[in-house]
Amino acid sequence: MKKVIVLAVLIIVAGLIVFRIIQRFQPQKEETGIEIPTDVVVQNVTRGNIAKTISFTGDIVGEEQVNVHPIEETGRLIKYLVKEGDRVSKGAVIALVDRSIKGLEFQPARITSPISGVVGMLFLDPGAMVSPQISVAMIANMDAVKVEIAVVEKDISHIKKGQKAKIRVDAYPDEIFTGILEELSPVINPMSRTAKCEIHIKNPGHRLRPGMYAKVSLIIDEHKDVIVVPQKAVLERNGEKLVFLSEGDSLARERKVEIGFDDEEKFEIVSGLKEGEAIIVLGNYGLIDGAKIVSSKK
Repeated sequence: MKKVIVLAVLIIVAGLIVFRIIQRFQPQKEETGIEIPTDVVVQNVTRGNIAKTISFTGDIVGEEQVNVHPIEETGRLIKYLVKEGDRVSKGAVIALVDRSIKGLEFQPARITSPISGVVGMLFLDPGAMVSPQISVAMIANMDAVKVEIAVVEKDISHIKKGQKAKIRVDAYPDEIFTGILEELSPVINPMSRTAKCEIHIKNPGHRLRPGMYAKVSLIIDEHKDVIVVPQKAVLERNGEKLVFLSEGDSLARERKVEIGFDDEEKFEIVSGLKEGEAIIVLGNYGLIDGAKIVSSKK
C-alpha cells in the first residue's frame, strides 16, 4: 500500500513539473483569461556578407625577428649601447664584450644587429659570460608582424595562400586586425600531423607586439549579398530552425527557415525569409504562432 501511495505522489509531482514547463511556453494570461501581450524587439531583415571560418591560436612574432649571438667573441659583457624599445639599423652596435684574458688585453668586441628593427629584449646583465651559443638580444622588425598557426591534416584542403584572416588579441578586445595567409608549408609534420602557416599583418604604430597571444579566424569561404539575421533571432524546436515575424506589430507568426553559413553573430538564411520583413530578435524564446505581442523597433 505504501508503495502505491509513493508512486501516486511521484506521478502527481511529475505532472506538476510538466505543467509548469508547458506554461512557460504559453502566452501569459490574466485571471480573466485575456492574453497578456509579450514585449518584443523587432528589426527588418537585411542583406549582407557572411564568411565561413576556421579558428586557430598562435603567438605574434616580428615579420623579421632574430636572436643576436656573438659571431666569434667569447668574454664578458661590458655594457649594452641600446635599451629595449630602441630602433636600430642593420649593422648598428648594440653591445660591447671584454675579450681580455689573463696577461692579454684586447680592444672590446662589438656586437652588431643583423637587421633593422626594434630592440625587443636584452637577455644579459653586465659582467655575464658571452659566447656564440648565448643570445645577447632579440631584434624585431615590427612594421609588420605575423602569426604562425598549425593546420591539422583534415583542414589542409581548405587552406590556400591569399586567404584573409581576422585577428584578435587580449590587449585590444574590441578591435579586429586583418591579415593575409602568405606562407603555407608544402609538407605535413609527421609527428604533429599539421602544416605550418604564416599570417602576415601590417602593424602601423607597432600596436601588435611580439609575444602577444592571438586568436585567428581564417576565412575559407564567403557568401556576399545574402539574407542574414542575428543568431538570437533563430530558434530550434523539434529539430527544425524557425523565426518569429511581427504581423501588424501585434501578432507573432512562426516561420521555418533554412540556414547556411554562420559566424559569431549572425546566420545566413538560405530560404524562408525575404529582405525587409520584420523579424523578432528579442523576446522570442517563449512565443508560439499567433501569440499577441507589443513590438518596438531596434
